[in-house]
Amino acid sequence: MADSDDSTHLSALSRRALLGSATVVPLGAAQSRDLNAISDPILDLWQEWRAVHAELDAWQDDWQRKEGVLLRTVGMPRVLVPVPGQAEPVSACEPAEIDELLEDVPGTEALRERLHREFAAHRRRWEMAAAAIGLGPVEERINVAWDRWEALTEGVWQTPARSLAGIAAKLSMVLSIGQSRSDDEEFPWPPLRSVLADLRRFANLPHDLER
Repeated sequence: MADSDDSTHLSALSRRALLGSATVVPLGAAQSRDLNAISDPILDLWQEWRAVHAELDAWQDDWQRKEGVLLRTVGMPRVLVPVPGQAEPVSACEPAEIDELLEDVPGTEALRERLHREFAAHRRRWEMAAAAIGLGPVEERINVAWDRWEALTEGVWQTPARSLAGIAAKLSMVLSIGQSRSDDEEFPWPPLRSVLADLRRFANLPHDLER
């Protein structure tokens, strides 16, 4: 977390969680053209989507390694708030949470000011350590790559397929994005894998075009 915009940070994390469970089905535009398929714009989009997906995986791994170092050495910015009626202090991970926890407790102005100072100091330590290991540039690269991934994904959905290979590429993308793992047995994934296998067989597509 290279800056104080935690909401953006968490949003990026939730987006990248989608990628964390996805395994790209290996289908390349060149492979499909070798099958003398009709020229299909889906295949070029799919090839680029795969490349961006792999790039995101690599940047995400780097980001997770760096954040792991920060968590072990600095700890996520937070303060422990002593709340009347609570047996243990409550952890506040945002400045606003300090005020929310103590808003109904009279005479806590000095306590709030101290806790805000402690939180700000902890956040500064986190930001300095994040800058030292280069977390910010990694986040920027992830966000740029993610925007491209989203644009390519939307482009595939909006582009009509012109061949069975293009249809198979679309379906394999659905499987890549939607399944929690490659052998997910929850409906509708097994039937969709069966449909993709049928497409692969009828179109004589490469055998690695399946989950």
